[in-house]
Amino acid sequence: MPPKIGQVRRGISPAPTEMLLHRRSGNPVLLPVPLFWDSPPWHTWTPIIAQAIFMAMQARGLLVSALESELGRTPGADEIAATSNSDSDTEAPEPPDSELGIPRLLPYRNERYGLSDTDFDHAMVVDMHLSPLRDATGRFAYSAARLGRWEATPEDQPLSGGGWIPAMTLPPDVPHLKQLSSKVEQLRTLAPHAAVVLSVTPEWIDDHLNDLILASPDAILIRLGQIRMTGIAFAQFTQRLLSRVASIETIPVWLTPPMSLAKKPLSVSDSIKTIALGVSAIAIDSWLVDVIEEFDEIAAPSSFTSDPLRVATAEVEEILERRFDPSLEQFRGLLSTLVHAHPRDLLGTFDPEIASLLDLPCVGRL
Repeated sequence: MPPKIGQVRRGISPAPTEMLLHRRSGNPVLLPVPLFWDSPPWHTWTPIIAQAIFMAMQARGLLVSALESELGRTPGADEIAATSNSDSDTEAPEPPDSELGIPRLLPYRNERYGLSDTDFDHAMVVDMHLSPLRDATGRFAYSAARLGRWEATPEDQPLSGGGWIPAMTLPPDVPHLKQLSSKVEQLRTLAPHAAVVLSVTPEWIDDHLNDLILASPDAILIRLGQIRMTGIAFAQFTQRLLSRVASIETIPVWLTPPMSLAKKPLSVSDSIKTIALGVSAIAIDSWLVDVIEEFDEIAAPSSFTSDPLRVATAEVEEILERRFDPSLEQFRGLLSTLVHAHPRDLLGTFDPEIASLLDLPCVGRL
């Protein structure tokens, strides 16, 4: 809600749009905006287009989930040689991406497909997946195309033996929740400059929320993206979740929001309301449905092109400037108006029933 008459915010700067994620140990991580792209379909694009998309989203300050293998980057002989010769160099090594402020979310899955030690150097946040997600067919599985990208399978030698690889089939890193805290500490050792987030789907919360928090992550992420519910139900769930977490320990909560029953994505204004309720960061996957459809239409640059990445980047930028940047700018603008010690107090509704359900002020009581 805007300021009341006589309460004009003279001399008060807009609220910062950055998010400071405090870590249990070490310096905090500064994210340019409290937004992240949770599940980009990297394997559906050629490596050049995937890299162009990744860098364009990073340049906008978004925390983007990606492995080097998902972007089609694999260490070649030259890179290996350069690494082996680096011991003799007198120059200090370049700082990791996390110290340079380059946002990258490392998806640490149970199977560790496609994961390399280089990924930990680039991570600003390590996201340990404790729940498998369904693929586009509804399976708890990975497609052969996706596994092929992770394992750098040559295009002329596709994987054989079926269309899907079941998820959660390899021996888990964490056989029991009692060992979860040890795994969190291991990830901190592997990525000493990154924050560690534990992510689950909502069915974990009732019985295991205490276990997740006791493992001492820097934040927890609840994935609701494959669930449909009304906006009011989502707001009620968010309030219950935040209240339950606060009763155990103060820890940031990130959300991947659900789709509505009408199959509509969460709007920018609804995302701001979710932040105002107390959520620390929110996924933008639902904002990008139409954008991804246009990404899918980008043709791979010709093999005769001298700079294929530049050509792909130009097409990606044109799509983002037209289909995504207005939403991002609206989010930044609305976020900057949350100038209040308790942003939730800025929320209100014209609907008395909603006001009662969410314990919000009812505006316009005539």
